[in-house]
Amino acid sequence: MKKNSNPTSKKQVLENYLLSEIHNGNLKVGDLIPSESELVKKFGFGRQTVHNVLYDLALKGVITRSKGKGSFVAYKPVNRNIQRKMSFTQDMQSIGMMPGAKLLEYKIIKAKEFPDIIHDLHIQEDEEVYFMKRLRTGNNIPIALQYYYIPARFLPNIDLTALTGSIDEYVARQGIDVKGFVTKLSAVEGTDEQTSLLETKTHALLKSISIRFIEKDIPFQYTITYYRSDLYEYTFSSFQ
Repeated sequence: MKKNSNPTSKKQVLENYLLSEIHNGNLKVGDLIPSESELVKKFGFGRQTVHNVLYDLALKGVITRSKGKGSFVAYKPVNRNIQRKMSFTQDMQSIGMMPGAKLLEYKIIKAKEFPDIIHDLHIQEDEEVYFMKRLRTGNNIPIALQYYYIPARFLPNIDLTALTGSIDEYVARQGIDVKGFVTKLSAVEGTDEQTSLLETKTHALLKSISIRFIEKDIPFQYTITYYRSDLYEYTFSSFQ
């Protein structure tokens, strides 16, 4: 009997095929993969062999299976290197997902309405600040909830249509060069509103506070971001 005729070889052939389709981009994150019946017909393998392959791929986190709906290419966690200045848009593009933004709230406030920013942005209590609340998505899947605070004096004529795209790109187009940043991370329990907007079943969220600077002593932007802990992770590396 030839080696490639045993169940293990058939299983490997099918697994390699599906992995290749995913790695080559023919099956993208969130795509529905062929059903067991379709794979049985395509390869001529037994249904149990096909079932076992899909079961193993689900255990490895390559696919997710939903009863009555089928199997889908799993969403990969976004892995951000904390030492690099990358925007959410760039994060999404780095893993082949389409970035999106939904503006939930916009208003001009006095700094005293959110005391935490007064010290970190080096501003006075009565200074006007743009406040923006946005839901960030990848392939239309909610991934992060962001709260922005930007002193109005930096962007006196802000274009509201830009707030549904990349704010970093909009800021750069205004001639503002962000030269540095400070980021603080913590694990927090999200509110019911936050977890509802993020469409996550767990209240465990990753909170990031980021302060961006246009000069060493000139902070420009204060951002609080709540990430879905199942879809976002941070990496820190150091070499001597």
